[in-house]
Amino acid sequence: MFRSISLAIAQLANPNLRSILMIAITISLLFIIAITIGMNYAITLLAHTGINWFDKLIIWFGSLASFLFALIFFPGFVQIISGLFADRVSDAIISTYYPNLPAQRQTSISEVIGDGLRFAFLSMIINILALSLYFLLPGFNMIIFYLLNSYLLGREYAEMIGLRSLDRISMKKFWEANRTQLFLGGMLITTISIIPALNLTTPITATAFAIHEHERLRRLRISR
Repeated sequence: MFRSISLAIAQLANPNLRSILMIAITISLLFIIAITIGMNYAITLLAHTGINWFDKLIIWFGSLASFLFALIFFPGFVQIISGLFADRVSDAIISTYYPNLPAQRQTSISEVIGDGLRFAFLSMIINILALSLYFLLPGFNMIIFYLLNSYLLGREYAEMIGLRSLDRISMKKFWEANRTQLFLGGMLITTISIIPALNLTTPITATAFAIHEHERLRRLRISR
């Protein structure tokens, strides 16, 4: 697994992926800027009650809401961007590291957007439902967020890459056989997505990691 993540990070220097990396970073930055501006504008509108202590309270809760909003929506947003570039990232990695693999199934734009929106909606709903736990269990809230999104991202990236070469029944069996490893992979992806600066590269590094990890687990299963 650690070889997979080191190879994934090394892909950031791949000249074939440089343009994709720049686009992914730009889109991620625009997303973060849009959230920041939108939430700051909303807070500014609300913090005009004329009651000083209440306005300060609104600003404090608004800042917390901005942080939670980004946490809730960023995984789904990253998944959509990853899906858009998955074919090009996969082709670059497979041609370099796994040239003998059979041709992978190419995904259509409608399929990418549909799957991305489905995951974004699922991730948003689950995280919103978990908000009560985030507030009720201070000290454990980040652990809950981390484990929850590790499962979601681990499964989604496994399917995004796996379904390029497997049908859905085979993919389900692959997930069940490698559930623990894929969950741990999701933890690494979640870690990347919350590290400042590195998280801007998540659409590339997470996709590259998922490809290397899928191939590692596939070969491990064959060798048994």
